[in-house]
Amino acid sequence: MLYIAAISGIDPELYEAARVDGAGRFRSIWHITLPGIMPTYFVLLLLTIANFINNGLEQYFVFQNPINKDHIEVLDLYVYNIGLLGSNFSFATAISMLKSIISIILLFFANSLSKVVRGESIV
Repeated sequence: MLYIAAISGIDPELYEAARVDGAGRFRSIWHITLPGIMPTYFVLLLLTIANFINNGLEQYFVFQNPINKDHIEVLDLYVYNIGLLGSNFSFATAISMLKSIISIILLFFANSLSKVVRGESIV
C-alpha cells in the first residue's frame, strides 16, 4: 500500500516526458519510479530493522509445553523465562539492553546506507 501511494505521488509529467524522449517501460521504471519510491523504501527499511530482533514472544509462549520447551526457545522467551520465572532480573535486563543496543547499531547502519545511496540520511 505504501509503495503504491509513493508511486501515485510521482508526477505523471515525468513519465510523459520520458516517453517523449524515447524511454521504454523499463527505462522509465529505472529512472523515474525507483528514485521516486526510494525515500519510502528507506523509511520502511529503518522501521523494519528497528524491529528486526523482536520475533514475537506471544506465539512461542502460547505453544510452549514441556515436550518442546528446549527446542522452541527464542531470545524473548529466554528473557521471560530467566527474568520472571527464574527471578534473575538483572541478567534478563542485561540481555534486553544488549538486544536494544544491537537494534540501535543496525538502525545506524541502515541510516548510513541511506546516506550512501540517497545522499541524505533519515535520522
